[in-house]
Amino acid sequence: MKIIIIGSIAAGVSAAARLAAAQRGAQITVYEKGGFYSCGTGGLPHYLCEDLDSLNKAIQAKETELNAQGITAHLRHEVRGIDAAARKVTVCDLATGRVFEDHYDKLVLATGSSNRVPQVPGSDRVGVQTLKTVEDLIFLKEFVRTPYVRDIVILGGSWAGLEIAKSFLKLGRNVRIIEKEQQLLPQFDPEVSKLIQKELEAQGVQFNLGEQVHSFPGRTFVEQVQTNRGTYPCDLCVVAIGVTPNTGLLAGTGAQLAPNGAVLIGADLATSVPNIYAVGDCAACRDGSLRTSSLKVADLEIARTGLTETEARKAGLRVKSAMATGTDRPGICPNPHRITIKLVYEANTRQVLGAQAWGEKNVSARINAIAVAIRAGMTVEALGQVDFVYSSSSCSIWDPVQIVCGQAQ
Repeated sequence: MKIIIIGSIAAGVSAAARLAAAQRGAQITVYEKGGFYSCGTGGLPHYLCEDLDSLNKAIQAKETELNAQGITAHLRHEVRGIDAAARKVTVCDLATGRVFEDHYDKLVLATGSSNRVPQVPGSDRVGVQTLKTVEDLIFLKEFVRTPYVRDIVILGGSWAGLEIAKSFLKLGRNVRIIEKEQQLLPQFDPEVSKLIQKELEAQGVQFNLGEQVHSFPGRTFVEQVQTNRGTYPCDLCVVAIGVTPNTGLLAGTGAQLAPNGAVLIGADLATSVPNIYAVGDCAACRDGSLRTSSLKVADLEIARTGLTETEARKAGLRVKSAMATGTDRPGICPNPHRITIKLVYEANTRQVLGAQAWGEKNVSARINAIAVAIRAGMTVEALGQVDFVYSSSSCSIWDPVQIVCGQAQ
């Protein structure tokens, strides 16, 4: 069997490795138009304030692993067309310009997504930048080293913007986040976002919410960001206002797309086109996803899963919620870390629907437990009776998951 994978960033490389293990004897070829592979874009902000040696080692280790599995990977090779009927792709070797065709039995699309940039005056100035590739990372690391780069503006107050802000805070820069919505983290309920914002402000992040960017004044380099409400100093602006799934290759194949342009897939990752599958940012689950996710900003860990109260009410569900604070370990243990959880559940059946949490450490472990409870259809009472380490039904209750379940009325 011949399997072709388009794209070799995190999702593509993971798919290649799993297929090699599951499909013994299959011929697997990966085409990547960039110069690097095996680097998840979500992890790039971490390296803004770290040495690149660890990143280089991770990339080299993955290259060695793929070679050992017999996977053929071609960097600087761009797939420019898909003929689904003939089961073939058109490929261009960007180093030589040679164009050729390659046939497949199964095709996996792992083309990721592209950052959106506001089309306003000055958006092409030096210093107005996105962070999506290793090449972007290298530019930003060199640019921020220059002594005059002190004031950094992040456009976008969602996950990506906060991840980037975290690294620049560690570098001692002045960080301002501009978000067009009236709240930080639109994926959270408003009251939760406000509490998180307050904690981040205490750590030095400045926020301007409900503001639209109008221009990037400056000469060759960006010097300011102008919005509908004010003008702010800016030596570097990193744009993180959202992404567009890279699914243009599927034009003409009849593939079903989501409203945001992502290709719809089932539980088996199959698209609506025979023998074509998709993974990563270019794909969206047809049956939905819990969207379980987390990030760390300065000393604050933030996570969520399932539905927010706002989303549940918009869906017509009758819901209730509870909020409580606990710690990640019992009081008899040294250095317990505070964690706050908001739990959302159906009012009649009391089935767990979602949760949002934030705290100093080990927040993701609680959200993962709640994600399992959602998939299992557990009620608030059933989740509250789960035995956690050092917090069983025969012990005093201290874990925030059990506390919030106990407070659910």
